[in-house]
Amino acid sequence: MNAPEDRRAGAPLPIAGTDEAARRQGAAEAGSRRLRGYGETFTGPLINGSIGTIVSYATIPVVMLVSLRMAFATGALAVVLGLRRAWPRPRDRATVLRLGLLGLVLAANLTCYFLAIRETGVAIAIFTSYLAPVYVAAVAPRFSRDRTEPVVLAALAIALAGMAVILVPGLRSAGLNAGGLAAGVAAGVFYAGYLVLSKDLRRRGLEGTGIVFVIAAITALVLLPWGLAQSTAADFTAVNLAMAALLGVVTTALSFSLFIDGLHYIKVQHASIMGYIEPVSAPLYAFVLLGQRPSGWTLAGGALIVLAGVLVVARGKAEEEVYG
Repeated sequence: MNAPEDRRAGAPLPIAGTDEAARRQGAAEAGSRRLRGYGETFTGPLINGSIGTIVSYATIPVVMLVSLRMAFATGALAVVLGLRRAWPRPRDRATVLRLGLLGLVLAANLTCYFLAIRETGVAIAIFTSYLAPVYVAAVAPRFSRDRTEPVVLAALAIALAGMAVILVPGLRSAGLNAGGLAAGVAAGVFYAGYLVLSKDLRRRGLEGTGIVFVIAAITALVLLPWGLAQSTAADFTAVNLAMAALLGVVTTALSFSLFIDGLHYIKVQHASIMGYIEPVSAPLYAFVLLGQRPSGWTLAGGALIVLAGVLVVARGKAEEEVYG
């Protein structure tokens, strides 16, 4: 009796369980990528929670401080990209245009946020600007494959409730200036655009560090004239420059790169909710570094926001895409 054709030709017979082993390996790799995405989009905002504490040591006008922050971030990332020889190389004109637009959107977001703080106070400015995940949940399905799941809407409601609880004292005393409210809402809209554009650029093959390098440079240039108009030579002290450098290297070059890299591995709706850890962690930095005790409202609201993040990680669905 003749041997089977594949054995006569020397072809190996299929090994039982090979397909199952490959499936398990693929699932493990996908789970690892997903955890990386959540870890990076959590760590970036967690680092940025320190911004308020760092800014409290600076006396330079805020717009000049942000412009310097972005300039230091640009310099730090230029060193990193130069050593790695990994300068951003957009593949086509559409990517170049989106990258430039992202820089302008970030500058607009920061400008509107500052105006909202000036006209309405910190509490309302934060609350209106952090409506961005609501906008992301609404528009992301129209611009990408990222469908908004019911669990995202539930987590979003919990996170917004947590934000409201944290900001209750400030919301009670803040003035409801129409222009300030409009600026706060605009800041949220621009931040939503920032998230969606960043996600799109990651899908187009650009690395997080390269994206942040370009948008930091654009933002620094856009805000520099405004900052110089508000500043004098006496503002450029060693302390102010040190705070600007810290903000640039740590809370921009590092944290922005982490967050944008993490966007590649999870849905943009999930990442936007993870970003709520920033206002939660801010009072903790103030407590550790400045001795400012958080209120019961802050602790209760923070617990709700953490619950929202846990809900997204535990119950959210993985994104189906090819990872680079």
